[in-house]
Amino acid sequence: AWYIEELTAVLQTSKPTVYRHINKLKALDLLEEVGGVADGKGRKGYRLRYGNLARAWDFTEANAQNALKRYRETVNHLQELVEKKGSELPAPKVAARGRGTAR
Repeated sequence: AWYIEELTAVLQTSKPTVYRHINKLKALDLLEEVGGVADGKGRKGYRLRYGNLARAWDFTEANAQNALKRYRETVNHLQELVEKKGSELPAPKVAARGRGTAR
């Protein structure tokens, strides 16, 4: 596991910059937090998921593709409902423009 202090030293950058990148990688599910109990200090460490970056990215990409597929299915289903029920819905009301109305 890598600790923030080690990353700041190796990358020669500030803690806020390292945390910003760590948080981005965690949001993409490429990194996981590791408890630092073994080092006796209780620090949080970070390591790549699945052993390497390419494998971690493959899982992240597959999850994103599955999510997009489910969204597409939902959109298609909603579109079918709108088309089926569309003729039964009243026409939308158009607001009349009067004095003082923004254009």
